This record gives sequence, C-alpha cells and structure tokens, in this order.
Amino acid sequence: MIFPKTIQDGEAVIRWNPNGTRDLITGPTTIFAPFAQVQPLARFNAAEGEYLVITFRDGHTEHQAGPYHLWFDPLLHANILTKKATHLDAHEAIVIYTENEGKVTHRILHGPAVYIPTPTETLHQFQWHGDNGHGKKVPGALRFEKLRVIPDQMYFDVSGVRTADEALITVKLMVFFELCDIEQMLRETHDPVADFINALTADVIRFAGGLDFETFKDRAPELNQLPTYKALLEGANRIGYRINKVVYRGYTASEKLQAMHDHAIETRTRLVLETEIEHQQQELTDLKQSREHQRNAEQRREEERTQQHHLDQQEKEHKQTLAFLKEKQTAEKEHQEDLLRLQQGEWDHLKALGTDLTAVLVAKEHNPDKTIRLDTNDNTPLHLHEAI
Repeated sequence: MIFPKTIQDGEAVIRWNPNGTRDLITGPTTIFAPFAQVQPLARFNAAEGEYLVITFRDGHTEHQAGPYHLWFDPLLHANILTKKATHLDAHEAIVIYTENEGKVTHRILHGPAVYIPTPTETLHQFQWHGDNGHGKKVPGALRFEKLRVIPDQMYFDVSGVRTADEALITVKLMVFFELCDIEQMLRETHDPVADFINALTADVIRFAGGLDFETFKDRAPELNQLPTYKALLEGANRIGYRINKVVYRGYTASEKLQAMHDHAIETRTRLVLETEIEHQQQELTDLKQSREHQRNAEQRREEERTQQHHLDQQEKEHKQTLAFLKEKQTAEKEHQEDLLRLQQGEWDHLKALGTDLTAVLVAKEHNPDKTIRLDTNDNTPLHLHEAI
C-alpha cells in the first residue's frame, strides 16, 4: 500500500494497526500509516421501497428499511442483501407468517400498502394450477405471493367429454370468479384452480353425458347459464369464492367427427341457400304475376272508363236529340196552332161578313186531292165508306 492514502467521498476502509487494533475510516480524507494494512469496504444501499437483509456472524439477522446504507464489516457481517419491498395495490393482499418461540401464526395484509418483513416473517408462496404455455393447466405452473381480491377470470377446456352417442368433444369455457374470503380459502384448499377444474369437468360431463351429439349442439347455450354448474357453484362457495359467470366458447371434436359436422353444416348451408334462392324466385314470380294482374286490372278499368265515357256521350247526345225533337215538335205544334187560329180568325171574319164559307173553300181547292167514279148498269143502291 502506498502512503499517504486518499479516501474519496463515498468510500470507506478499515485500517489494521500493527498493535492489532483497527479503525473504520470514511472519506473524504487522507491517511498515512506506512506500517498498517488498509482494507476497502463494500457499501450496500437500500433506496426508498427497498430494505437490507443483514446477516451477522453470530447467526442473527436484521432488516433495515431504506433509504439506508451500510458498510460491510467482515468481522460483524456474514452477508448483506438488498431486496425490494412488497408493494400492494388496493385490489391485492398477502398472507404473512410469523414465527415466535416455535409457534407460527399468520395474518392477512390488504393493500394499498408497502410491506417490509421482519426477520421472523415470511410470505405465503401460492402454487396453483396454471397455463403451461400450450393451453393446458398443469400443477404448480402459477406461482405468486399476492392474491387478487377483485373479479378475475380464467380459460379452461374440458377435454374428453363423451356424449350419449359416443361422440368425443372438447368444451371450451371461460369462468369469471371472485375471492371473497381469504381465511376460508386458506383453510379449505391449497389450489382453488384445481378445484374449479375438477368441478367444471364434472358439470360438463354430467351435462353432455345424457345427450346425443345433435341434441348437445342444440342445448349448448345452456352452458352459459350458472344453474348448469351445480358442482362448481357449491365448490366455489365452500372455499371462499363466488362464481359470477361462465361463458361457453364453443367446442372442438375429433378430425373425423369434425369433418362429418363440417359436411353437415355445408349441406345445411347449401340447402338454406337453395331454399332462399327458390323463395326469392317464387317471390319474384308472385311479384311479376301481381304486377301483371295490376296492369290488367288497370287496363280493364281504363277500358271501362272509356266505354262508360262513350256511353255517357251517347246518352248525352241522345238526350240532346230528344230535347231538340221535342222542341221542334213543340214549335211545329205551336206553329200549326197559330195557323189554325189565323184560319179560324179568317173564317170568323168571313162569316161575320155573311160570306158562304163552303163556296170560298171550294173555290180555293181547284184541284181535288182525288176523284172517285162509280159506274153501274142497274139501280142497285150504293154505299161508300172511306177511311179518314
């Protein structure tokens, strides 16, 4: 070691003196001890939200919350670790175990909180069934310390479900649940997800086991209804959970059965399309016939209106002709009456003058209308009747 030795700010050393004593020196400073040994010390820091786990050589352990720093003293310390505190949101909780004189107790801490354990405290490590990355639930795949105390959900596929007619299918479900009682959950189960899986499997197998494949497809919407899952509801209530909803996400079948089902769907779809096309064609034909009937009816109505108009015109003309003839007849009658009155007046005048009307009338008629001549050889009396 070269002396003098400069100790920078933020550094610390132990100076071992020749007499066996030692000094802890922190910077900034300069030391001069040509016969002493100087050992640099490591610094351990704990920021806000962190803590130091300090293991002493005598075997005991201390925890120191940050912000804090400590120089590692090789005579006192066996190990120093910096760890993060456990941050809990409002919807999270942890289970804390405390050992005191050989007796272990536990308590539940709900968020929001920042938890720094004491040396005698440990957190419960949950190991539940979880997804293995390939869509399968396997034991121990889900490892955590914080419980979620808000509504949650999980996907699960119930495989190996056999219908009454031996069709083998996989039913896909989504379960919405909520942890209501942590103490009851800790007492009654070590893996709630496994309990859910077992109950779901039992309920689905019971539902599908009494139905043939076609009936199962028709009644599949019932898998969206909570009363279908009696075992799940009872099991969840027993371990401190509440089931809010179960959603049926469909099913898958073996390749052969799926091919048959796809073919049946294709056939039904084709028949539906053909039925719709036939229905549309029938509707089009009916529409054409209806429009044709409408046109024919309109044409008949137009012909009837034309004919009626023609008849109305003829009737009008006939009435006009009759009126004209009546007026003409009346005029002629009035004219004849006027002539007769004039003639009567003339006769009355002549009569008043003492004139012989017969002679006057005969004189006016120089040419008779007709002449009747009778020739006979004996004296037989004759009678002549002439129609007037």
